[in-house]
Amino acid sequence: MSKSIPTALSIAALLAAGLATPLPALAQGKPLGGLFSCDAGGGKQEGGALIGAGVGALLGTQVAKNEKGLGALVGAAAGAAAGSYIGCRMQSTDTARAQAATRKALETGQSQAWSNPRTGASGRVDVVASTYGPPIAGDQLRFERNIRQLASYDAVGADYTVRSTANLRAGPSTSESVVGKLSAGERVEVLGGVPGSNWLLVGRGGYGTGYVSSSLLTAGGYGPEPSCRTIAASISTRGQRPATERYNACKDGRGEWQLTQV
Repeated sequence: MSKSIPTALSIAALLAAGLATPLPALAQGKPLGGLFSCDAGGGKQEGGALIGAGVGALLGTQVAKNEKGLGALVGAAAGAAAGSYIGCRMQSTDTARAQAATRKALETGQSQAWSNPRTGASGRVDVVASTYGPPIAGDQLRFERNIRQLASYDAVGADYTVRSTANLRAGPSTSESVVGKLSAGERVEVLGGVPGSNWLLVGRGGYGTGYVSSSLLTAGGYGPEPSCRTIAASISTRGQRPATERYNACKDGRGEWQLTQV
């Protein structure tokens, strides 16, 4: 551990220095609007890096449990890289539309698109994943016979209703055997989500009875609020290639979304 800290600090310092970001700014947290703005003085690259560094520092301290100083610095360096590209290629008239779409995507958990006919810019914010709590260990759950048990599951935050008749499978894949069916309009108990995918573990009486794709279910719209979301922000502007960047967004103590690049 003692050897890894100086190495990580050196990498973070090099990244921050390369982006010309003043060290005192690394401790500043920035809200959602920082993703789509640069400084007004014309230093676009430096301004974007400064904003990204602020949000990265805030999230870095939350992620690094044992070394919060290290977490802040590494998070700031990554955040600096985030704020220096997408935000700095947008014109000011694009910013409000992009911010509104991003905020709505974060609040609702549904992807949003925006466009600005005046500048020809357009973008999309896709919600990749939502986090409602710490992971659930697979050995803490009970399963019906022949249902595959995974090492861990993501916590979920709402009840679900089946959109149309859906197959219930022994594992989180369409190649797995069908172990049952869900009827349209049926309300189902969801025990957890499969990490990195859209598959959910359905249960009955606390026992896992099979897996179904979340695309076949409708969230009930109630339950705990997500603590964090992962989003993919895409932008297309005139004369430049489309670009996509991925961010983790978490609410701070005031309920404001803070973003850092992943």
